[in-house]
Amino acid sequence: MHPLANPDHILYVDDEEALLEIGRAFLERTGSIIVDTTSNPLEACETIMTGRYDAVVSDYMMPGMDGIALLKQVREAGSRVPYIIFTGRGREEVAIEALNCGADFYLQKGGDPRAQFADLANAVRQLAGRRRAEAALRKSEEMLQRAESIFRTAPAGIGMAVDGVVTEVNGRLCEIVGYTRDELLGQCMRLFFPGDAEYDSALRQMDVQIGKAGTCALETRCMRRDGTTLDVQFSSTPLDPTDSSRGMTFAVLDISEYTALELEIAYHSEELVRQTNSLAVANRKLNLMSSITRHDVLNQLTILLGNLYFAQEAEPGEDILEYLARVQSAADRIRRQIEFTRDYTDLGVRSPEWQRISDALGTEAVHGLPVENEAGDLAIYADPMLATVFSNLMDNTIRHGESATRVRVLYRPEENGDLTLAWEDDGAGVPAGEKERIFHRGVGKNTGLGLFLIREILGITGIGITETGEPGKGARFEMLVPRGMYRIEG
Repeated sequence: MHPLANPDHILYVDDEEALLEIGRAFLERTGSIIVDTTSNPLEACETIMTGRYDAVVSDYMMPGMDGIALLKQVREAGSRVPYIIFTGRGREEVAIEALNCGADFYLQKGGDPRAQFADLANAVRQLAGRRRAEAALRKSEEMLQRAESIFRTAPAGIGMAVDGVVTEVNGRLCEIVGYTRDELLGQCMRLFFPGDAEYDSALRQMDVQIGKAGTCALETRCMRRDGTTLDVQFSSTPLDPTDSSRGMTFAVLDISEYTALELEIAYHSEELVRQTNSLAVANRKLNLMSSITRHDVLNQLTILLGNLYFAQEAEPGEDILEYLARVQSAADRIRRQIEFTRDYTDLGVRSPEWQRISDALGTEAVHGLPVENEAGDLAIYADPMLATVFSNLMDNTIRHGESATRVRVLYRPEENGDLTLAWEDDGAGVPAGEKERIFHRGVGKNTGLGLFLIREILGITGIGITETGEPGKGARFEMLVPRGMYRIEG
């Protein structure tokens, strides 16, 4: 018989060594049970408490400690492992005592050994299977409780609706719109909008976006219970992309403060943009970060909420690990996007300065693979975040270089007076069709922000970057430093 992928693992306790051997032979012939044996009941309890057994089979009459005494000791120690008393015929009082003390099954010895051990194997399979099912159910319940905790404590307003009628909301959504949970449940989502025109417009936009991308994110106005309105970002994902009436999850984010800030910056920038380039850079950064914090983050939030819903709707015993893994993945992606906005906010805040390449490479952030530094005393005029350039290049090499074992940094002067600074590795390289796309925001296996940030940092002082490596032989990032923007110190 072919063994199962996950056989039941049991401990068989009996003072008769020969009986242990014959029992193991019969049980393991089923191909679904692995048997450990011991003839010493005094040592059996410690072995049982390791937690590696799916069931325990024990004789009753044994020297030093009988099977029921062993059972009591195991239960008092906190183990709920399925326990089978396997003893001689005519001991009905033993069966009653065993079951009263927490045994899960009682089986008499004697008769045809094939039938006897077949019954024992069936008992093991049933009890072990029931135990695994109960453990899986407990784990599912724990994970569902965690999922519900995320739903309740999320910083954005979250809700669910079926055919336009609200079926669930969290506390933050109640705060945003000024209603209690009981007041919102059963209400049409029209309640959230100032008027029919705004509601109809939102529905049209949702239908268009969901038809194209399976989800939607739009800016609109929200009506509070007290009659005031506020700017919100509304995102939603249908549970069934082919029929949004069957249910949807949605998120509402109050962006009133963001909108006021954008209007204020826009007003002042009209007067100042003609005098300095710094405000133009700040405005571009604001627009980009607004896009990330609103669109990208809310997209991930919608993914997170959708999978939380599926986890909540799962049947008892149904595996919800895949849904929770998607929840964790979306949360990690949100974290990485927020980290990017932190770095991007620092870009251009301080004036460029002369920096030695060797010093930037020596920072704690640039670690992971050995670096062959041939930059010597080369210094370039760059944004103070230059070390972040090399940190992100190292991160890119580790994530995408696959077989990369080292990095080399070198430079060469060009005939026109410029200088090429190169970062190269011995990894998998970049496909020919991807050499420019990898610098675009959103392209990549991670957040798609690292190489985009590198180009932005270098661009502050006019330094360009391209990828010129040969696919299959390693990546090579060449940074073209304009004449006058580099020098050899010392």
